[in-house]
Amino acid sequence: MLQPANRLTLIDSMRPPPSFHFESAMAVTYTLDLRALLAAPAALAIAGRANDASDASDTYEPIELIHALRSHARQLTVFSQAGEIGLPPSRRAFAFLERAVIPVTAPRGGIVHPKVWVLRYEADDDQSDGHPPNRRLRVLIASRNLTFDESWDTVVRLDETTEPTGVLLEPVGDLFESLLRQSIARVPADHRERVHSLSTALRGTRFAMPPGVADLRVHVLGLTEDTSSPLPSDAARSLIISPFMSDDFFTKVHPVRVGELVSSPEWLDRLEPNSLAKVEEAHAFDDGSAPDLAGDESRQSLFDPGRRLVGLHAKVFAFEEHGRARLFLGSANATGSAFGRNIEILAELTGSIEALGIDRLCGGTEDERGLRDYFYTYRRSEPPTPPNGEVSLDDYRHAIARFAIEGHIEESGAGWAVTYRTTKPMPVLSDVSVHCWPLAVAGNRRQVRTGEPLEVRFETSLENVSGFLAFELAHEDTLSSFVVPVRLVGVPERRDRLLLRMLIGNAERFFRYLMALLEEDSADFSLLDTIERISNEPVTPDDGGGSMSLPVLEKLLRTMRRDPAKLDDLHPLVSDLAADDVLPPGFAELWRMIHDVATVGEPDQ
Repeated sequence: MLQPANRLTLIDSMRPPPSFHFESAMAVTYTLDLRALLAAPAALAIAGRANDASDASDTYEPIELIHALRSHARQLTVFSQAGEIGLPPSRRAFAFLERAVIPVTAPRGGIVHPKVWVLRYEADDDQSDGHPPNRRLRVLIASRNLTFDESWDTVVRLDETTEPTGVLLEPVGDLFESLLRQSIARVPADHRERVHSLSTALRGTRFAMPPGVADLRVHVLGLTEDTSSPLPSDAARSLIISPFMSDDFFTKVHPVRVGELVSSPEWLDRLEPNSLAKVEEAHAFDDGSAPDLAGDESRQSLFDPGRRLVGLHAKVFAFEEHGRARLFLGSANATGSAFGRNIEILAELTGSIEALGIDRLCGGTEDERGLRDYFYTYRRSEPPTPPNGEVSLDDYRHAIARFAIEGHIEESGAGWAVTYRTTKPMPVLSDVSVHCWPLAVAGNRRQVRTGEPLEVRFETSLENVSGFLAFELAHEDTLSSFVVPVRLVGVPERRDRLLLRMLIGNAERFFRYLMALLEEDSADFSLLDTIERISNEPVTPDDGGGSMSLPVLEKLLRTMRRDPAKLDDLHPLVSDLAADDVLPPGFAELWRMIHDVATVGEPDQ
């Protein structure tokens, strides 16, 4: 169980095993926070170095994270429900994520709701002998989206094993193969190849079961016309935990008695009395958390993707019968849509009641309170009335996000221009104002005309051209803001290098960062703090006139003598920056000589 304070636990679960490094990954999420997606490549690259999010250390400079973003984001394929990418603060570093995100929709009009990662790691061993690399797979099935929400969630981590008792996860591969057919626009070839490769690997790989689990099955819902439920109907004891619910779950999906039902009081109030009559004990969940909304956040629509989730978000279906427990964890809520229209995933874990039973699930320990400590007896009140405009704004957001948008780049005078356009007319939105802007330039807004194809032009600099287009919908006092990935056409080759140079900055900043890395305590840093600062600092790249100071040279020589392994660890980063021509003049040649002496004993001639 992920507790609200563990905002990085899902990210931490992606870190490579010892002596392995990240090779590739595919993921699917419902809601996406681009800042959380920034954290994923860092976790994959900087194994074992991040401290808790509460660490306020400022010793970690962004350059290593920038390098990890650039090198690892190219190996990521992230599917996200169209219209569910939240609007983050403007960051230039988001440009490295533009090609990684693929918006998708569900085939039967529901939503794409799973939260799954499939990661492949490769051994650090030298493969120069011609043998194929040693690789390992990991699968994460969670209820938490790729966000930094402070909520109660679940995650099931499954690692590859050579034991014949391991389980196969073929349905996970089927899920991702199907998502290729559900994209808004054609999926680029490199993403298709990655998904096919990882899905094929999944079908031939066994995974170790978590402790206490005797059997494990994965159920993917919504890929076929079959809407039957995998939930048992004859359990002696049952518990359902679901933050969202609907009456048709209790009348059509699971029309049997439910022992205990746990949700928020607001969603319990929405149920008809006939539905609640099927429940023996209804509990409201209250851990004392409440969203702290300020400014525009207080005007967000009910399901705005930027709305921060707190409290209960885990989805759990637990059953006990004849001394055995069956636990269903994943993305599906107790709603008719989850089991009838959406694409969802549930991991079914079977084991003893002692290991997986309801009391074990909800109980606490001497050190931590359990879930049941936050249950209280539900007392019915009047169902809430949705405020005016919220439903329509969320529907309009999804309608706009279904359009394939292209951004055409061209030179314009002394700078550049990008024109975002669609081939089909935008939906007609009554009494709703629509504005859009490139995510990299938050202050440059244009009003969108509904009922005709999108055609908006922005004059900008090359490094501020964005493959993410931000939208804001406004109706009376309610807002809905979101981001849409855009396929850029006519991107100059030098854009990537220019962006890297802008993010790294001048020679002084590079040397300051290098000095920090060479310090004895350089492993101490805060990942979340860095993500908030990255590309937000004022940076002025110099014109090549930066020079290396004597303290930097002394530190390099001292490290060469005392800790040559540290130079070896930094060598891939420096080599890549040298290849991109973003190092201060003369530093690449000096580094090569010092590194050769430190690792070989004499410089290469």
